[in-house]
Formats: sequence, structure tokens, C-alpha cells
Amino acid sequence: MIKIKRTNKASDLEYEGEQYKSLLSNLERIPDFFKYVHLINELAYREGFTFYTGNYYRSIKVDPIPRILKKDEFWKISEGLKSRGEAINKFLYSYYHGDKMVVPEDLIETSPYFRPEMMGFDPPKGIYVYIFGEDLVKVKGIPLILEDNVRIPSGMSYAIKSNELTERILGEHFSIKGNEGDGLEKLRKTLASASDTRDPVIAILTDGTLNSAYFEHKFYSDKLDVMLVEPSDINIRDEEVTVSTLEGEVHVDVIYRRIEDLDFLTPGLMKAYLRGWVNIVNAPGTGIADDKITFCFMPQIMEELGIKEGVRQPFSFPIGTTKEDIEDKIRNMVIKRREGYGGSGTFVLHDMSEDEKKKVLNEVRKSPEEFMAQELLDFDTVISAIGDSFYQAYADLRVFVFVDDASTSILSRVAPVGSRVTNNSSGGLVKPVWIV
Repeated sequence: MIKIKRTNKASDLEYEGEQYKSLLSNLERIPDFFKYVHLINELAYREGFTFYTGNYYRSIKVDPIPRILKKDEFWKISEGLKSRGEAINKFLYSYYHGDKMVVPEDLIETSPYFRPEMMGFDPPKGIYVYIFGEDLVKVKGIPLILEDNVRIPSGMSYAIKSNELTERILGEHFSIKGNEGDGLEKLRKTLASASDTRDPVIAILTDGTLNSAYFEHKFYSDKLDVMLVEPSDINIRDEEVTVSTLEGEVHVDVIYRRIEDLDFLTPGLMKAYLRGWVNIVNAPGTGIADDKITFCFMPQIMEELGIKEGVRQPFSFPIGTTKEDIEDKIRNMVIKRREGYGGSGTFVLHDMSEDEKKKVLNEVRKSPEEFMAQELLDFDTVISAIGDSFYQAYADLRVFVFVDDASTSILSRVAPVGSRVTNNSSGGLVKPVWIV
């Protein structure tokens, strides 16, 4: 019997579900299980599975106890997220073509991601968001969306790598198996579909090895056999975008951007995009749908568009639009900075000390328009192999959707023990996810 160090008895433990009986029975019979855990993580580090923190390359820790999604459960989530993707693209098209819809205009135009140059512009094929990642948690088994990631969603490579390492070291011990996921195949097809050229030239644009997700940039370049380029490699010619290589300049049709600041790092690229010389995935300006303030309005946006909310989100509201004194109301909510990402700017007030709470609330008082509040969820937990023990820990799911097709390469991030924040930058682990 696996002995679990329980840290939160109030939340449901997902692994008590029927689908986990066989898996847990297998784990009990693996001799020296934690020897394999250490081996997997040693290999991960040696193979460059790292996350740059701003000071050093931190190993991305792998928790090899898989999460299991049943096929019908995945299908329902997939259908709901495809509908949300449709709504996001329609919202972006509407806003950038003069239909302000539900979100107040001043909220959009004060977003750091708003691009006025995109007003009236028709993106190739009418698509702004080709690839997006949805952060979900389960509450009593029911999925809820915590965030939309539509600018530069990362993490699918982590899902693929954690699955591959677990299968390589522990595969023979599992009587059931998940699949490796179809993320690479879907990414390849999606990037190719972003051009009308029969065999388009594709480049992944990175800002270099100090990007926190550089492992992913290099992983995709190697696995998909596409160029990995930095801003200094980009050349803008008359009606053409090229990249410098050892063999000379190469014309490029599609740029899969993994950087935000195009104007500073790649001057001229935005103009080339607007003139139709190259397509950029995802389109500049999509960040207004990534903004946490816009997230608060997504249920109304979907209702106005006549699109059913297949997967719901918790109660969320923009703090700056409320005139009443709400300080007491938000004390037990999650506070998020509107442009935050990767765990930065997310504050779970319930789990913070009084001094920490005061600092956050002071920031909110000074600039309420920069924050939103979200219902605190006691979401389902998982069994996690950390160090030499089994722990109960919070975990989320990031599901990747390619235009209108969800991938089976799903990332699950496990929060450090005692925390609800699962992001890699906060020290979380990654788990394999099986669909069976």
C-alpha cells in the first residue's frame, strides 16, 4: 500500500478513481521505485531538460506517476476547448475590425498586448491564433479553465519529454500504457497550413538560450527539422523575408514566434507581416485575448457569439471596474496581474502571510485596473513522487489546441508541496498524461 504524505485533506485525491487501480497496483510492485525516479531526473538534466530562471538553468523535475484521462473525458474537454478557440478567434477578428463586443474599449486599448496596427487588417486565412494552451484544473472531477494562453503558449515539449523519459525507464513495469501524444504531428501540420505555399519554409524565432523555454524552441527545431533563428538572423528585403544561414540567405514563409517584443528585436518584421510577405504564428495583437481582464469577459463573449461554453471557468472579475469597496471580498480570492504569465503576478491570498497579503492589497489599491480577482478553488490533487516520498499535491492540466483540434500531448504541472501554484517558474514538476 502506497503511503502518501497528505498535505490537504479537504481536496479530492484524483488517484482514488477507478482508472488508477491498476497503475497504483503496478507501482506498489516496483522494487526501489525512487531509484527510477532519480534516474529519470538525472537523465532529464543531462539531456538538457531545463528551465532558465533568469539566473541559472534549473532542471525541470519529472514526477513519473502518470495522470490518466479517459477517452470520453478527453473528447468532452477537447470539444469544449475547440469551441473556446473559435470564440477567441472571432473575438479578435471582431475587435480588430471595429466591433467592440462585450469588453469595454478602454480595457482593451490599455492592454500591453494591444496592437493598433492590426485594426482593419485581415490576417492570412482569417486566423489570429493557430496554437493555444488552456490551463485547467478539476474540482470533484469536473474541469474548469483557469487561464487562456494564446500569445506564446509553451509546455507541450515538456509533456512529450516527460512521457518519453517515463516510458524509457519505467515502461516495462506498467500493464497499461498511454500514447506519446500527437502534438508534434499537429504542430507540423498547423505551421505548414499557415502558408498557401505547397512546401513552406518555416522558422522558429527565439531570442536565444536565455529564454526560459529555450529547451522547447530547440526541441521543436530538432524534432520538426525546421530552422531555429534569432532576431539577428532575420532580413527584410523588398517583398521578402529571409534568414541568414551558413549556406546563405533562405526565404521564409512562416515564422513561429516565441518572442513578444517584435518591434525592438526584429524591426521591420511587423511591417513585412502587414504587407503579406510572411505569416507570423500566432499573430501579433492576439495578446488582448490573453490578457487576464479579457478572460473575465469570456463567458459573455461566447454568449454573444452564440457559442456554447463547453468547459466553464470560475467566477472572475476585473477589480478596476468595481466601484464598491471590495477589499474584504477579494481577501480569499486569487489575485492576478492582467499581463502576468508563468506564475508571475499570481497571488493566492488565502495561502499568504498577513504581511504578504498587505503588500499585494497595497498594489491593488494603487492600480486596481491592473488586476483581476478569481474564485479560489480547492481543486483535485494527485499523488506525486517527490524526493523519496509520495505526497499529495495540487496539479493542473495544460491542453494544447491547434486551430480546431486538441492534441493528446497534454502537460500536467504539479505544484510544490503545500502550494497551489503549478508553474515551472515556481518550482513545479511535470507529469506524464495518458489517455486510455
